[in-house]
Order: sequence, then structure tokens, then C-alpha cells
Amino acid sequence: MTSLELIAPPGNEPLTLAEAKDMLKLEHGEEDALLDRLIRVARQRCEQVTGRAMISQSWRLTLDHWPGRIVDLPNAPLIAVTSVVTLGEDDTERTVAGGLYAVDTAAAPGRIIRRTSAAWPAPGRRYNGIRIEYQAGYGPSWNDVPEPLRQGMLHLVAHLYEGRDEASSGLPPVVAGLWQPYRLVRL
Repeated sequence: MTSLELIAPPGNEPLTLAEAKDMLKLEHGEEDALLDRLIRVARQRCEQVTGRAMISQSWRLTLDHWPGRIVDLPNAPLIAVTSVVTLGEDDTERTVAGGLYAVDTAAAPGRIIRRTSAAWPAPGRRYNGIRIEYQAGYGPSWNDVPEPLRQGMLHLVAHLYEGRDEASSGLPPVVAGLWQPYRLVRL
């Protein structure tokens, strides 16, 4: 079994309130709280659709066993792997030596790759015995996020704001078109 847990969310959003208000041509502050929520929803939807983290955030991937020589880490782009540990039956953590694996931040999704001459250390228990913590995202600021992703989020905020009284499914075509080149395809 595999589980993925967000352990440190992004410190800010890839869109500003001012950008959303400008897109909607709003000059008052009466709906700022609503717009803040819609910005967060748009970022989360973008991350879900593309498989990418927008702003730097920390994740924990927990595995029952090593999947093989390569371990893919969800939520591209990978910034860094902060820890790889195995757990004993008594919950004792053992750090996996960094020399046993390489970190590939250029791949999407990022991954850790066991070196050919090494073997993964076996966890001491059969369930949730491996924990990998890592950081993913384009960077700490909104201006690190590619502009097509940001523009798609702005259009989604506008779509959600203008259609808030209607049931809506699917992405507006302009949003889907802007995000399509960034979608990670899983085979």
C-alpha cells in the first residue's frame, strides 16, 4: 500500500487577490474572503489536473515495500528529497544512506533511483515501513509558477465566481487548453 500526505502546505498562493479582482473588474472588498477561497480552490484543481505542485510544499510518501529500483515521487517538479527512512517493528527509524540512491529532480515526476551496486534496506515491518519526505513545487513565490498555469487559474477563478449559483462540471476550455501541456501522463 502507498499513502501520500501533505506535511507542509504552500506558504502562499500562486495568484494574488489583486490579480483576481483585476480579472473580474472588482473594485470593492466585499467579496475578498470568497475570492481568497476561489484562488485556493483554483490552485488545488490545477495541481490535481496537472499532477504538479505550484508553490513549494512538503510531502510524505509512505510505502509498504520498495517498488523496485526507481521510486517515483508524485507532485512534480521535485525540489529535493529531505529524508528516506525505514521503520522497524518497534517504530525505530533508520535513515537510508544518501549514497545508496540518486535523486533525479529533472524527471517529471521526480524520483529516487537506487544505485546499481546497492540494495534497498528492508523495512522491519510489512506495512508502512518506508517513509520518503520531499519538497515539490516551482518555488516559493507566485512568479516562479509558469504563466500559462497562472492564467488558467485566473480563468478558473473567474469561471467559479461568475457561475457560483450554478452546478458546474469540467474545466472551461480555455483553462484545459492552458494546462494541457503541463499535465503529467502516467502510463
